[in-house]
Amino acid sequence: MSQLAVGDVARIGVGCVVLAYVTYCVLNQKVWIRKGFSGSWKPRDEYSKSYTLTFAGGTVIGIWMILLALHNIMTL
Repeated sequence: MSQLAVGDVARIGVGCVVLAYVTYCVLNQKVWIRKGFSGSWKPRDEYSKSYTLTFAGGTVIGIWMILLALHNIMTL
C-alpha cells in the first residue's frame, strides 16, 4: 500500500457527498428541482423521472468515484 494522493482523497470525499445527497433524497422522498430563478424540494410523486435519474445517476457516480480512488490507492 502506498501514500494517499490529494486527488484520491478528494475523489473519495466527493463520492461520499454524492451518496449522502442520494440518501437524503431517498429518505425524504424528495428531489431538488430548479425551475427559473428559484429552486425547491419537490415530492417524488410529482417528479418521478427526475427522482429516478437522481437516484440511479447519483448512486453510480458516487460508487464509481470511490472505487476508482480506492483502485488508484491500491495499485500505487
